[in-house]
Amino acid sequence: MSQILFQIATVLSDLIVFDRLNLDQFLDKIIKLINKIVDVDSCFIYLYQNKKLTLFASKKPHKNLLGKITLKQGEGITGWVAEHKKTVAIKEKAYLDPRFKFFKELPEDSYEAFLSVPIIDKQGLVGVINLQNKKPKVFSKKEKQMVEVFASFVASGLRKVILQEKLGFLEEKLEERKLVEKAKGILMKKENLTEEEAYQKMQKEAMKKRKKLKEIAEAVILLWG
Repeated sequence: MSQILFQIATVLSDLIVFDRLNLDQFLDKIIKLINKIVDVDSCFIYLYQNKKLTLFASKKPHKNLLGKITLKQGEGITGWVAEHKKTVAIKEKAYLDPRFKFFKELPEDSYEAFLSVPIIDKQGLVGVINLQNKKPKVFSKKEKQMVEVFASFVASGLRKVILQEKLGFLEEKLEERKLVEKAKGILMKKENLTEEEAYQKMQKEAMKKRKKLKEIAEAVILLWG
């Protein structure tokens, strides 16, 4: 185990600056580092939020599916791993496992070998790492241990980055709300509108110009503020 820990520590040296990365960058780093541990054709990372698992990162480009593929705890092999907090390793025909949930949008679901590892910290479940291989593959005890240890090492850092992302989103929404309120007040006074009319005017302008409401509010403030 000491040799495994040394190898993991070497790999993790690339993640010491995780607090400078956003969530997408952090997940991308994790996938690249996992590839150094186990050579497989596919790697997915599901994050546990709002009592469901959501696909947030992929080794192969699936940008149109990220954030849209979801599973409940106990649903599919991934959901089973999340619920029981135990690793599952299948060397071939993973799609025949009774727990398997097929997503037609993911060609990786037709792959043979499957390794699913929970990401857990002291607070509980953070997510699940899924590794898949086109051809049958026996995941060695060492490979499973290394991915499990890696998952436990990155868990708290990943939770911190997720929290930072949420806080950043909330701060952005709060700033947007302040700008919209200020812009509404300007329009109400300038054009003798009700609060609702001023808001609807900005909404229509945002849709017409394909801009964010925040951008329209900033323009109003810049012009008349």
